[in-house]
This record gives sequence, C-alpha cells and structure tokens, in this order.
Amino acid sequence: MSDPDAAVTELQRVANSPAHVGIMSYGRSGDRPLDDPAYDELLATAAGLGRPVFLHPQIPSNAVRDASYRGFDPTVELALATFGWGWHIEAGLAALRLILRGTFDRHPDLQIVLGHWGEMLLFALDRVDSLSNVATGLDRRVAEYFRTNIHIATSGMLTPRLLRHALDFTSVDRILLSGDYPFHRPDAAAVADFLGTLPDREDQRKVAYANAQALYHLEPSPSGSDDATARLLERS
Repeated sequence: MSDPDAAVTELQRVANSPAHVGIMSYGRSGDRPLDDPAYDELLATAAGLGRPVFLHPQIPSNAVRDASYRGFDPTVELALATFGWGWHIEAGLAALRLILRGTFDRHPDLQIVLGHWGEMLLFALDRVDSLSNVATGLDRRVAEYFRTNIHIATSGMLTPRLLRHALDFTSVDRILLSGDYPFHRPDAAAVADFLGTLPDREDQRKVAYANAQALYHLEPSPSGSDDATARLLERS
C-alpha cells in the first residue's frame, strides 16, 4: 500500500485466484490516507472486481500519539493508543474520510468492512451525519452510506446490546459474525447465545455466515460444515 500503482498491479494479478477474496488495509500508509487520490485507481479496481476492503485498525501516528496519548506509564500509553481507544478512532476516521471524499459516489460498488461494531462510528452516527450539512458534492447524507457500502463485523465482541444498536443504523444483511483471533475466541455456546438474540432464524443464518458468503463470493461450505452450522443455530 506504500506504492499505490504496485498495489493495483498486485490486485489485478491475484484477481483470478479463488483464494483471494478481498483486501485488508490500514487507513493510511505513512502520512498518506486511503482516501488520497493516489489510491483512487486501486479502490476503483477493487470495486470492479468485487473485492471488499477491510479497514484494519492501526496505531496513531507519532504526532497524534504525542498530542493525545503520551504522559502515562508505557504500558497504559500503548494500550490507550491501541485497543483501548486509538486503534478504533483511526479506522473509523479512515472510513469517514472515504465517505467525505466522495469515494462511494465515484465507486458505488465499493464495499468496506469495519470491525469492532463499526469502530466507534455507529455510536456517534447521529452526530457524524451533521457533516452532511457542510460536505458539498455528496450524492447522499453521510449516514446513508452505512446502508449501502459499509459492513459491520463483530470482532469477537458478542454483546447483544451492540447488535441492537447496530440494527438501528444498518440492516441485518450488513452484520458479519467474526472473531478477533487470538484476542477474542468465543466458543460455540457463546456464538449460539449471541445468535439466539435474533428472533428470526433467517437473520441468524445471515449473520452467522450467509452475509460473509455473499460479500466475499465464497463457495458453499464443504460437506458437513453446513450441518455443523445448522446444529449451532439449533442451539440458539
């Protein structure tokens, strides 16, 4: 990603490989954010090939760390800048910048995935949507892109209240059950309990695996795997 032209070439090279289903990227490379015009060809190629972009959290830049995260014990400082807060702000901001840059207007088929229940954006989306009043040139309001171009992954945080909150802002078709290996490794019982909070069995199936199959153009599971999933859903 530090070389946008090379990234396009690599994406085209692997386009015909069934093993390649998408891109995982930080929201910036060095000081260049993903919404920089230098990446527009890459994002256009990803949209054309149907390759979603997973926006992975990254540690804030040194300048941001100096301004906002320093002054604590090194362990606390690092935690604050990463899993405690900074990671999620970085990823959420990257997604928001893509929206404000008009990326999804130029490339309406482009899909991105945000982990950790939307990397803080869903919790402030009512407020964030006020950017629509000053962001000239967008085809729609900021919040509307969450229903058309952004998918929300659970990242091992199987908390029913977070699911209920997410469904206030997006549809069940855009929720992806996911772990966060090796940090979060929920067992079958935890997954079943979480899915059981969805009253509709078809919605359970979508969140459990069907949404991911559709987004990543995955083939049906090998023989036996679907039966195992069915048994899991029966527990919910």
